[in-house]
Amino acid sequence: MRSSIKLNSLCCFLLISSTQLAYAADRNDIKSCYDYANVDQKTAIAVPNRHLFVAIDGTFSPDLKIKKLVHQKVQLFLQPGDEITIIKFSAYVEDFYTNILFTGKLDTDISDRDDVPKKLLRKFDNCMSQQSVYVQRKVDSNILQSFKAESIDVPKTEILSNLSQVIAPIIAADNQGRRVLLLVSDMVENSDVTSFYASNTLKTIMPEQEIAKVQQANMLSNFNQAEVYVLGAGWIASDTKGFRGGEKMLPLKQFWSQYFEHSNANLKAFGQPVLMVDM
Repeated sequence: MRSSIKLNSLCCFLLISSTQLAYAADRNDIKSCYDYANVDQKTAIAVPNRHLFVAIDGTFSPDLKIKKLVHQKVQLFLQPGDEITIIKFSAYVEDFYTNILFTGKLDTDISDRDDVPKKLLRKFDNCMSQQSVYVQRKVDSNILQSFKAESIDVPKTEILSNLSQVIAPIIAADNQGRRVLLLVSDMVENSDVTSFYASNTLKTIMPEQEIAKVQQANMLSNFNQAEVYVLGAGWIASDTKGFRGGEKMLPLKQFWSQYFEHSNANLKAFGQPVLMVDM
């Protein structure tokens, strides 16, 4: 019965993933204020293209400090004209699917406001103030719901397969401007490809051996030179007996550094677990 459930879940995962890839580029959950106010989009202030992808491990349940830090990093990053996509990824088990929760592009102000009738300007400005509040609320709520509830036990952590099959293709499909991935996870893989656990705690891995397993399983990715920031690596609940010191954390960081290097990405920072830099 367990094998049947896993197979059915995997089929659903692959179906959802292909569907998401097909429409993710055209989806916009943020209503355009230019459309609402009937103002020509060509009058918008031009800014460099930036797309922030927030990928949250749904098998991960960190403390409140880590969760608040995710909110802070995202809100500090976002500026007018930016795009944001929030992805919750999980294991291949029933009711735990990878999904794009929110995606959209924020508007910029009008470049020459003297050319726009005052009535339309008032309508546009009112929309822009509401858009800012709406985006902040939706970003915060979707980040919050992405984390696993402490009462739920998920036996697997499929980080590698989610990165290679869903997250990297979505990021690579965006060829415009700067692409930034905020990856929120303890980064401890526990799947059929490999497991970084031993006796219910992080083991000291051999990075080269683990990379070989990833290559053999065809789990390397192509992030199209995206910048990657990891938040939460090595996190462990305070009420557990496990200890993750430098002897275990250094090989973990080395593995993921090699993985992203081989996957055409730039690992900018590896928060263990706190991300100390801005994106």
